[in-house]
Amino acid sequence: MTEFTHSYFRHQNLALHYVEAGSGPLVIFYHGFPLFWFSFHHQMRALAKHYRVVAIDGPGVNLSSKPEDLDPYRLSSLIEQVDALAHHLTGSARFSLVGHDWGGALAWAFAQQYPDRLNKVVALNAPPANQLIHLLATNPDQRTRSRYMWSMRSGEVHAWMTENGAQNLWQQAYARFRDLPHYTPEHDETFRQGLAQPGAIDGGINWYRANIPVATEIGDADYWPSKTAATTVPALLIWGELDDTFVASFIDDLPAYASNLTVHRLKDVGHSPMLEVPDAVNDLLRNFLSD
Repeated sequence: MTEFTHSYFRHQNLALHYVEAGSGPLVIFYHGFPLFWFSFHHQMRALAKHYRVVAIDGPGVNLSSKPEDLDPYRLSSLIEQVDALAHHLTGSARFSLVGHDWGGALAWAFAQQYPDRLNKVVALNAPPANQLIHLLATNPDQRTRSRYMWSMRSGEVHAWMTENGAQNLWQQAYARFRDLPHYTPEHDETFRQGLAQPGAIDGGINWYRANIPVATEIGDADYWPSKTAATTVPALLIWGELDDTFVASFIDDLPAYASNLTVHRLKDVGHSPMLEVPDAVNDLLRNFLSD
């Protein structure tokens, strides 16, 4: 069994929790919402023989600091946190970055802003952040799918998500995994505990408060790093075709944002491939990262 080491990294006024294993070239994993570092535990175990694998809890999430100020949650700040963590771990050496959902949007943005820092970038079921903003501004279907990005910030939806240690959200968000043979009661309990950390749900929602404006008010300043930012870093999109969070049509335009792109589609897989079909994702990561 792979041994995980838990540590904290201080950046500015934040204490960011991360977990690591293995040795070799650095691979950093970044989770989505409402997840945290443990969403990549299958991949970390699979890659630890050949890589130094590190998964972070973003600000506001699980065991990391939960500031009330929105500045640490802004995409530009999240990018600086990842870069500072990589410098903390391996100095100026290049690394690979793997992200899911919001973490995937962040990974694309990092590759656009700091291409010289990366060997490879991988996103699971996520467009780049600047492409997502464009979709919210122009695509009615995406705007409908993304209503949760605004509705969960206050009112009845917010109360439902946060009450009783996020019990409602845990029951609903993780229901899709409970019938899977590799998803154990121990895994489920670990996720429950992570969501139940005081302030963790609002901390996750703060990523949306800080980065997703009202759709009808989106302007050029809301795109980060810019409206047309792209990357030449070797990139892999792993796409579960049953995803209902993002419109699949974004993949047609993705080469404009990532020119050195490989897309791998997973049939009958939903929004979280790393938890739904971990072996398939592990194989894809091994092959892509080793090229």
